[in-house]
Amino acid sequence: MKRFRKILVGVDLCSESGAICAELSASTRSAIEKARWVAGHTSASVTFCASLMSCLDLNADARHLAEMQRYTELLDAMYEQAEQRLATLTDETRQAGIDTNWIQTTGTPWMELLREAVFGNYDLVLVGSHRRHVLGRVLLGNTGRRLLRKCPCPVWVTSPVEDGMVRRILVPTDFSPTADEAVRLGDQLAQQLQAELHILHVIEYHYESELRDLIIPVNDLEQYRSKVHADAERELNDTLTRLQLDSSIDSGRRHIAAGSPHQLIHNTVDKLSIDLVVMGTQARSGISGILLGNTAERVLAHLTCSVLAIKPEGFVCPVEFPAASDSQETPSV
Repeated sequence: MKRFRKILVGVDLCSESGAICAELSASTRSAIEKARWVAGHTSASVTFCASLMSCLDLNADARHLAEMQRYTELLDAMYEQAEQRLATLTDETRQAGIDTNWIQTTGTPWMELLREAVFGNYDLVLVGSHRRHVLGRVLLGNTGRRLLRKCPCPVWVTSPVEDGMVRRILVPTDFSPTADEAVRLGDQLAQQLQAELHILHVIEYHYESELRDLIIPVNDLEQYRSKVHADAERELNDTLTRLQLDSSIDSGRRHIAAGSPHQLIHNTVDKLSIDLVVMGTQARSGISGILLGNTAERVLAHLTCSVLAIKPEGFVCPVEFPAASDSQETPSV
C-alpha cells in the first residue's frame, strides 16, 4: 500500500495589496511543484485548497463604497478570478496524469486546511514556508507553524528556493517510537522517490559535567565518551535491524555525532546537501497535542530545506470542529 494516497496543498492566492496575485509566490509554487512531483511517484491524488480571507480583510475599505452593488461586483470578480487560477492549476496537474481537485474557502487559512485534513482523511498536508531569510534559513508563517503543531497527519513544509526533486533524505532519531515511524517513512519515501536515505543519532554526554566536577582523569572521560558512542552505535544498528532496514542503509549513511541535537541536524543538512528532513515531533509534557518538543521547535525555526514532520501515535487534533464546515467552499466538479 502506498503511504501517501491523498495530498492536500495549501495555495496562497492573495497578494500583499489584497488582490488576487498575478503570479504565485515562490513558496506556493514550491509547494505545488513538490506535491506534483511526490504524487507522480506515489500515484496519490492532489487537492489544492485556497482561502480568500486575506483578500477580503485587506479589501475591507471597499465596504465603504457609496454603492453596495459595486462592492458585490468586486467580490464576484475576486471569486471568479480565484476560481480561474485554481482551475488552471488543477488542469495543469491533471495533464500530468494526477487525480486533482480544488477547494476555495473564505475561512482562516490554517483552520481550513486543518479542517479539511481532519474530515477529508488526508495522508499528507503540503504547504510552502513563509519566506526565506537573508541568512539562509526559512521562516515559517502562522499557517505552517500551526499545522505542524496541530495537524494529525504528516505535514510537509517546503523551502521556497527548492526545485521539485528530493535527492537526499535525513531522518534524525532518538530511538523513540515516533522516531522509528519517521525512519520507516523516510525509507518508504527514499524508495518511492529514488532518493538517498541518511540516519542521524545525536549523542549528548549527560554526565560529563558531573564527572569533571569529580576531577576524573582525562582517560576516564575518554572511556566514558567511547562507551556512550559504542552504545549509541549498537542501538542504532539494532533499531535498523528491528525495522528490517539493516540491509538497505549501509554504514556510510548511518551518522552518530555528539553535541547539540538541533545544531548537528542543521550541520548535517548543510554537509550532505539534504533536500528533506523527516522527523517525529513530540509534545511537551503536560501539554499533549499542542506544542512540539524543544528539539523539533529549534530545528523547524532554522530550516534550510524541506521538513516532513509526523506526530506520535495516538495524537489527536486539539481543535474541535463542528460536524459540517461553516466556511464557503467551492470544490471542483
